[in-house]
Amino acid sequence: MRTFYIFKIKEEYATLTEKNPYQLFHMLDFIYTLDISEASKGADLFYKIVDRFDEKKLDAKLLKKYQEDYFYTKFKNIHQIHNYYKEEETKLMIKKHYLLLKSSVMNPAFLNDLKEIHRLFLCDFENKDYFWLDKLAV
Repeated sequence: MRTFYIFKIKEEYATLTEKNPYQLFHMLDFIYTLDISEASKGADLFYKIVDRFDEKKLDAKLLKKYQEDYFYTKFKNIHQIHNYYKEEETKLMIKKHYLLLKSSVMNPAFLNDLKEIHRLFLCDFENKDYFWLDKLAV
């Protein structure tokens, strides 16, 4: 099971780090691993880098697309796909400043829906994996 944090990066930071995404990952990883006593400093840096999601709009869009899908469920801000035939278990949690995607497959269904949102950066902090969604061929 892979866990990706998905961030909508502000335009100026996206432009600066587009060709060198390691720098952006390094900053976000630094914030992610900060001690609780330094959380307020990390939050300031985080809000300078990351844009807010329109969580209500995204929530409604996903619900409209998948509501008739037999493998789809939704509870509050959590969208899930349990497709036993494709062996996919994917959970997408929508937050104001990030999305949390947990999936058993390398190409979860929700990634195609997120491609319409520009400047999305995915980080798997545990496995030190990161990439721009628009650079991924899904």
